[in-house]
Amino acid sequence: MSAPRWAIAQPRMHWTLADNLAETLAALEAAAAAGAAGCVCTELAVTGFHRRLPELLNPAVLADAEGQLRAACARLQLAAVVGLPTLDAGGAVFNSHLYIDAGGQDLGRIDKRGLTPSEAGFFTPGGARGWTAIAGVLATSVLCREMLDGAALLPELRAALPAGQTLPRVIFWPSYVAESDPEQMALCQAYRAGAEALARELGAWVLQSNWPQGLNAPGQRGFGASVVIAPGGRHIETLPRDEAALRLVTLH
Repeated sequence: MSAPRWAIAQPRMHWTLADNLAETLAALEAAAAAGAAGCVCTELAVTGFHRRLPELLNPAVLADAEGQLRAACARLQLAAVVGLPTLDAGGAVFNSHLYIDAGGQDLGRIDKRGLTPSEAGFFTPGGARGWTAIAGVLATSVLCREMLDGAALLPELRAALPAGQTLPRVIFWPSYVAESDPEQMALCQAYRAGAEALARELGAWVLQSNWPQGLNAPGQRGFGASVVIAPGGRHIETLPRDEAALRLVTLH
């Protein structure tokens, strides 16, 4: 069996759901054309991660967007893991990473639990997480700043590993971070150190999908630069900084 190839999307961000959905669908098209088995997309890829997010939480529109993603995966025979907000029946909003297989089926989602203080005023924390078999890998997601929460995540993820599973392990890391000043540079270094530690401890690849720009502070730099970390914790690739990109990774 050949090693699975996954694409990392680092897409442009837009203010509207329609434009971000179009950007995400274009990334899936490009990933499929390049021969990928799956594509990982960034945190809140469908809406963008910006101050107008509360205006985009129309349940019918979000459901339609999810339907379009699932239809595209089925048509392209491509798996995808995509960030989007999800709402429950009581109105709670979750920052979710949705898993869709190559037949367009919903395999579940992981909701961000380790929220920043500003996020905690808007999103509801997620619950326990495990692993999902998808497009030749056994995968989980650690969302953005949760890479600082390795002490809590490691025993949980170890306990959730299915016995006898031999697929390559992958941690998807959807992000919205920038090395925009010395403080943020130090924080991003801590994020990457956390990612390297999880890769070593779990014998897993880490595939980051970071936004290449933000909209709330025009002109801010230091976004993008999504990283690929091998199971031993070695940093093997970095995507371009401050620009959109798509990169394929073969997971040996």
